[in-house]
Amino acid sequence: MDKELVNTILEGLFWLATAWLTVFMFLTIFALSTISGQMDEYKILQVGKLALIGLSVYLFFWILRGLISKKWWY
Repeated sequence: MDKELVNTILEGLFWLATAWLTVFMFLTIFALSTISGQMDEYKILQVGKLALIGLSVYLFFWILRGLISKKWWY
């Protein structure tokens, strides 16, 4: 594969991961508003997992794009 194709694929995956992060942050906010009256440790941990999953996928593709394409900022 040529470098331009790899950069295009990585760019697309990065923007897909950005959308993934946005969806998971909205899910986190929605879940927090839903359980606002009955928070316990288990429910807070479950909601925290949503944010961590979204952030970890985003960071993985951001670091992958940065290391391969040397493009850290857009």
